Amino acid sequence: MRSILLAQCGKVVYLAAIMNSDTHSGDDADTLFEQDGTAPPAQASSTQAGGAVPNAGDDRANSFGGRMSVAYYSAEEVISHFCALYSSIDWPAKVAELDISPLRIRRRNNALRELRALSIALWGLALQKSFPGDASDFFARFLETAPFLAGKSRESVRLRERLAVYVDLLAAKKDADFLPVAEHLAEVLALSSEDIRRLRLKISLITRNLYTLIFDRLV
Repeated sequence: MRSILLAQCGKVVYLAAIMNSDTHSGDDADTLFEQDGTAPPAQASSTQAGGAVPNAGDDRANSFGGRMSVAYYSAEEVISHFCALYSSIDWPAKVAELDISPLRIRRRNNALRELRALSIALWGLALQKSFPGDASDFFARFLETAPFLAGKSRESVRLRERLAVYVDLLAAKKDADFLPVAEHLAEVLALSSEDIRRLRLKISLITRNLYTLIFDRLV
């Protein structure tokens, strides 16, 4: 497959040309991710540097006799997709998955902030995977424009601080292993269990599910 990546008027233009119907990609053997026992969502084989081909259901990804049409994604589009998802997530339900007692109000509030910051960092990770050429620009623009991050309120400042922590935590292993994130969450929220390994695996799975949700609805 020959592909041309063009940048024009602040939009990412991805042109995928001549996709033969009998051509396939991928390894014969599945990759095994052993660190946290879970696997990252599969990246579409048609995703290329600087942009991502939309899902088949997207009207910008129509196939005509094995050919793929042009897909346009601006920073504003990608950011608006995430903002809509961020607003639609049932955050109290996410906090409940951590089994924090309803009487621990301060701890639950801290968990809410941690999960929100983590979700933004995971979105940045998903951007790197699907838009490697533009991820930093998209992420920076989001940080500058998101009202709950760009403000000067105490909560905005705290959220930015927590976000920076998770960006650093995810930098090394990215989506291959979320155990470092799980260990950090268990420590910062003072979560305890007789089986600490099981607790970390549970938090790692919660993180994996959140990442998969964000990745699947990236565009």
